[in-house]
Amino acid sequence: MSVITVAGKMETEDLGWILPHEHAFIDLRPLVPEPQAIGAKSLAAEKVSLANFGVLTRNPYAVLDNAVIDEEEIVKAELMAFKRAGGGAFVDLTLRDIGRDPVLLAGVSREVGIPIVAGCGYYIHASHPPDMDDKTVESIAEEIHREVTVGMDGTNIRAGVIGEIGTSAVIHPNEKKTLIAAAMVQSETGLGLHVHTDLWARRGLEVIDILTAHGAAADKICINHVDVDIVPDYLKALLDRGAYIEFDNFGKEFYADRRHKSVLKGVFARDIDRVRTIKELIDCSYLRQILVSNDVCLKIGLHRYGGWGYDHILTNIVPMMEDEGIEPEQIRELMCGNPARFLDSDLA
Repeated sequence: MSVITVAGKMETEDLGWILPHEHAFIDLRPLVPEPQAIGAKSLAAEKVSLANFGVLTRNPYAVLDNAVIDEEEIVKAELMAFKRAGGGAFVDLTLRDIGRDPVLLAGVSREVGIPIVAGCGYYIHASHPPDMDDKTVESIAEEIHREVTVGMDGTNIRAGVIGEIGTSAVIHPNEKKTLIAAAMVQSETGLGLHVHTDLWARRGLEVIDILTAHGAAADKICINHVDVDIVPDYLKALLDRGAYIEFDNFGKEFYADRRHKSVLKGVFARDIDRVRTIKELIDCSYLRQILVSNDVCLKIGLHRYGGWGYDHILTNIVPMMEDEGIEPEQIRELMCGNPARFLDSDLA
């Protein structure tokens, strides 16, 4: 089995412990609603600091600076912490509409010595380019196919996974076009296909229906963000369709205060809830369909800004899993075997 990294083809057995859903660099600022109150506008203009860290645990988008990760030296240090903890490979799902930079990714991968797999496609409707209405399913499929076979953004640096394709609380027509295009490319290439779903809307079954109806293999689809509002029956329904599900919010235990009417709109599960749910699903024979990651997409997810960092899974969650009775070989399957199979493709 092999995978396409930003440095070229690599055997999946050499990847080691994999984070299947992260962001080394990302810019979500265009998606953050502009505050109206004078005090909120002043807060939004601040830089992330200890003084506003508490506010950001209740409204992570209250400070606009929190919605961008773009400091190369800090990112390198954070990736080195993951590597020192035993980390092997890193999947970066930042797409062009939220700040993707293939050349920067490739340079960081070489300097830090960590294989990075890049994603491709389009994120949620709110981030789409102005000409998205004019794009056809076929033209979007051609773009995605070019990025995985030739290179991204005019380079020869290839994407190695599709996604994270974005869907909203109600799937927008342009999001559906992108899903269909992604399914067409997945069917042809065998690539893994990540889909961002709204954190509280539970649209995963609809997503799977759209993708499989257009040729995507269910066992190469991953429904992301199922661990914010954990509903076991919903998770089992997704798994029974043959798809992967991803617990990718480890380290995020936010209380998203509804008064702020920002990007987030509810309470996040705790890490211990995530681990206990994974244990229950393993006991129900779903071990090989679960992916685990942090989806660091905010400054406060990094050590530099008071967060747990990319190494959180290895440093803190693996011991928690062991405490909850998940066996070492099961943990290795979650972190090595499952993402390796998901990333393996006919192209590599």
